[in-house]
Amino acid sequence: MCASQCDEGRPACGNCTRRGEECDFSPARPARTSAAAAAAAAVTGTSQQGSGSSQTSTPAASGEGRTTTITSPPSTTAAALPPEDGDPGLTSLTVVDLELLHHYCISTCHTFSADPAVRNYFLVSVPQLGSSYPYVLHTVLALAAVHQAHFRPEARRYYYAYARARHTAATSMAAPRLPGISAAEAVPMYCFSIMTMFIAFGSLRDEDQHGPHADGDLIPSWLALFRGVRTVLESNDRAIYSSSISFLFASKDINRTWATKQSDIEALVEFHAYIRGGASQEDEHTQRLLDDAFQDLRRALYLFYGEDNAEDAKVRSLFTWMYKVQDGFLALLKARHPKALCVLAFFCVILHRLEYNWWFQGWGTHLIERLYGALDDGHRLWIRWPIQ
Repeated sequence: MCASQCDEGRPACGNCTRRGEECDFSPARPARTSAAAAAAAAVTGTSQQGSGSSQTSTPAASGEGRTTTITSPPSTTAAALPPEDGDPGLTSLTVVDLELLHHYCISTCHTFSADPAVRNYFLVSVPQLGSSYPYVLHTVLALAAVHQAHFRPEARRYYYAYARARHTAATSMAAPRLPGISAAEAVPMYCFSIMTMFIAFGSLRDEDQHGPHADGDLIPSWLALFRGVRTVLESNDRAIYSSSISFLFASKDINRTWATKQSDIEALVEFHAYIRGGASQEDEHTQRLLDDAFQDLRRALYLFYGEDNAEDAKVRSLFTWMYKVQDGFLALLKARHPKALCVLAFFCVILHRLEYNWWFQGWGTHLIERLYGALDDGHRLWIRWPIQ
């Protein structure tokens, strides 16, 4: 059968007119509407300006198994990032946010715990809370961006900037609630505060922030931020421990060993004796703060150097020590009290032992280097064991 030839009629050829089809030779189709163009720009990162156009790369979030390649780091211009001072609610979400939420669900939430119940809570319940409490959703997105920054160094600065923008929006909503947390908001505020901790731990390599330490001093930001976690836990007469998420705090290993066991490694025993020594020049209150902090640290270290314990129990021991540290001890750290700095140097051993968790990676070495530089020659000798 011979194919009928096109008569190239205008505005459509005769064959296409008879068949009711759109003719390939018809005049150019109208340009897409501005809404369609905006949607395409959101996906491709292309913005139309007059007769020219400029492109900014918007990275796609991905799990470790995907092979998406970025040949150069994405632009970190304001157009590519969520506004820090704009609408903090759900209406400001972008395509990148949807990708980050997907990454959180398939990857990030599974790194929090080996306990299936805990993992499933962060997978299912926390995103659901985000639909009612936007500061939870913004924190989820910030944490997913930090996770991406860790595994995608070629786009690290972009993801860290994105995380800061989202977490700034979350903090603007959550911080005013912290002084008087209602019973209804105890659970979402806990989710915000604990994920803020993970963000602080995971932001060690963020070159564009002021630094991973509070007020530029030796205190890591996460140690100061844990005061907020403790505020949430102790609000409403500690009602959260009997709430729907009470299972998150159940730890038989910690409860069983904390009050009765402690590590008796020689270096720990010797430094503890130095703190308690009769020749100590500290007043009784200062000596008590140092003694309590180091005593609890020996209990935490027992879970690493004593009997064999589950990995989750070891992580809980770190957070338990941070929970029990008194504000007075943090004041000693801020004042660079040499014995307090030594106690924190011993804590670096726990950080180093937990570096198989992505958010802890690099902290043990980073922190002990700073502490070593702040100590005099005499006190440097006391932290030989943590260094080794």
